[in-house]
Amino acid sequence: MKDIIIPAKIIKAELRIALIIWLIANLINIFSIWKYDTNWFEIVSFQPMVLFLTLIFYVVVLVVRGVIYLAKTVVCKKTVS
Repeated sequence: MKDIIIPAKIIKAELRIALIIWLIANLINIFSIWKYDTNWFEIVSFQPMVLFLTLIFYVVVLVVRGVIYLAKTVVCKKTVS
């Protein structure tokens, strides 16, 4: 079997995207705590929910990136032929 090598540049880019999505999910959590005037301890206690929301957002971002990649591939193949 062949080994798959993922360059460090791609790993860093994916980690950066995941971190940004996690920060956005935390900002949504902070906004909801502020808006509904609940206990600020929920920032800590709702981290499992924030991580789940991060995973959902990350999958959505992956799907969008995949669609954009496929669209670019189709457009490039049509212009070449």
